[in-house]
Amino acid sequence: MHRVLFAIHRKPELSFEEFVEHYREVHIPIARRLPRLRHYEIFPVVPAPDGDESSPDAFAIMTFDSAEDFEVVLGTPEMAEAVKDNETFIGGFETYVVDHLPVIPD
Repeated sequence: MHRVLFAIHRKPELSFEEFVEHYREVHIPIARRLPRLRHYEIFPVVPAPDGDESSPDAFAIMTFDSAEDFEVVLGTPEMAEAVKDNETFIGGFETYVVDHLPVIPD
């Protein structure tokens, strides 16, 4: 498996609630159409009481059967649509290729 983790920061003009709503209502339906995507999970980060602006607003993990499948997806029209949508609600993100060490199986 090939897993890609994204640490996502919302655009500063959006509230956390607006950010999550856009994710749910607009971005997830686009992502569901990505070919070769095996699994996709999003983990919104509950805002800290101190309002630390440097922390990510969400983490997302995309899982593919292989690194080659991920590379193929990057060139698809569906991914181009997802990237264009990112520009409407994401201020920045970091990307990491990660491993997976299951502790308690699903």
